[in-house]
Amino acid sequence: MSILNGKQKYWILGACAGVLVLAGGLCAILLSGKESTLSRTLQGNAVAPPSQAVATLSQANIVVGTPEVDPVVEQHKREIEAIVIRDTMLPGTRIYGVDVSGMSREEALSAVTQKLTDEPLTINLLLFDGTNIYPTSAEGIQALSAKAAEPQEDDDDDAVDPDMVKAEAEGDPDPNDDPGDPADKGPVGIQLQFDINNAVNTAFSLMRDTSVPYEDFMLQVTEIAAGKDVAPAPNYDTESVDRYVGYLADLLDTPAVNATITMDGNQLVYTDEAVGKGIDRAALTATILSTDPLSGETIDIPMQVLEPTVTKELLQSKYVRRGRGYTTSFSGSTKNRKYNIRFGAEKINGTILKPGEVFSTNETLGKRTRANGWKNAGAYEAGEVVQQAGGGVCQLSSTLYNAVLLADLKIVERRNHSMPVSYVSRGRDATINSVGNIIDFKFENNTSGDIIIVAYTSGNTLTMEIYGIPFETDEYDRIEIRTKNAGSTPIKTIYTYIDTKPTTYSKVISKGSKGSKVRTFKDYYKGNQLVRSEDLGLSVYTMFPKKVEVGTIEVTPPPSPPSDDGGE
Repeated sequence: MSILNGKQKYWILGACAGVLVLAGGLCAILLSGKESTLSRTLQGNAVAPPSQAVATLSQANIVVGTPEVDPVVEQHKREIEAIVIRDTMLPGTRIYGVDVSGMSREEALSAVTQKLTDEPLTINLLLFDGTNIYPTSAEGIQALSAKAAEPQEDDDDDAVDPDMVKAEAEGDPDPNDDPGDPADKGPVGIQLQFDINNAVNTAFSLMRDTSVPYEDFMLQVTEIAAGKDVAPAPNYDTESVDRYVGYLADLLDTPAVNATITMDGNQLVYTDEAVGKGIDRAALTATILSTDPLSGETIDIPMQVLEPTVTKELLQSKYVRRGRGYTTSFSGSTKNRKYNIRFGAEKINGTILKPGEVFSTNETLGKRTRANGWKNAGAYEAGEVVQQAGGGVCQLSSTLYNAVLLADLKIVERRNHSMPVSYVSRGRDATINSVGNIIDFKFENNTSGDIIIVAYTSGNTLTMEIYGIPFETDEYDRIEIRTKNAGSTPIKTIYTYIDTKPTTYSKVISKGSKGSKVRTFKDYYKGNQLVRSEDLGLSVYTMFPKKVEVGTIEVTPPPSPPSDDGGE
């Protein structure tokens, strides 16, 4: 024998009531139809037998049953309706930690806004790299950044002249210098964004669905009454996440080190590559953005191996010296000029150009200022020798120009000096200037493989070499550079007369230089056979006059003493 539970009883009673109502309705329809038919019949007979009894139907003869209503079900409906139609927040409702029980939508919005203004919530995450834990707060990451920025000991005392740096700092600031203010990069630490309107609407819309079964409905209401924060998680400020990951990478990344080529005398010396490690920035960013910022979780920092792009094996198997390189001497230079040449060679050495890339000497060397490590030395300017920070860099660009020609690479930009220089022949120099009207030496890697620029000094000589794939042709196997005079202008002398000096006074202020034109050729050889020549153009050197100062005061010689004839 089966026993019906409460729900089943209510369902059966309801069904029965429905059936009764439906049956009653159908009966009424049927009965009303019969009565109408009977009436029409009676009306259609002209004479009715007096003895015949007329049968009539009355509504009083019909008894229709009404379904029994369960008072418990009705009570449950009223309870749910009272909750659904409320105009306040449910008891126990919290938004971002603020208790908004019984508040209207407007009151809750004001209370939450005020709380987040007075006591803003901050991200509550930690990051772990296997050894150390890193905070995500602005204060924590600022402290780490400050520690990483502490000055380190510099063993190379000759790298930058402190006196030069001090002297330049005390002078007028250079408007082109970038101070690199860290504040321009935005605040550090991960920031949160709160959608308070959406959170209040979410809380206010709770338990508004009358279709939820009573027991489930009341269970959810009870859970909220016990205290439940129903606000959605705050959103991350994605830009601050990107900045934070960048700061952390600066602290933790160990870059890979490429293998390099240096020269020991005439021998190539290869240094081994070294793998590095670094944060997988994309993976860490994605993990942070998918983690509840208020959860207090510790996130493992995903690290990845950073492979060097140039290995020792690659260098040994792929690269050969294109041409024979080029060497110039700076033995007659001042100490500062020698320093600048060595300093610049270090900046150029090891530069890798991919196919189609253009090398800029100015960009590689950077702006020549004392603050950037350069020293004052002689440089040509309008036919005169003047002192400039970085004086001597034109020997770097001129030496490189010749190495590039011999390596058969494409010249993009080159200009000769205003007057001949001592370290290369006329027509084979390349001047550069990073101040004012910028003059640059540029060339393109027009080969199908990478090239490497090797720049080094040995004693008082500077050498530039280009390494890459061999010449991609059988037409020639070597290149020579040839120059040819194309005219000259003799030096003129300009005299400046000094009224305070005697005519015997004469002083050369500037030796000047003759003007000349030189045409440069690039000759291609196969063995000892000249295959073809390429005209590289005309180099024009300005005539700068000799400048001499002379006196104008005529000096009368003293009278000769009287002669002594002796006599007797």
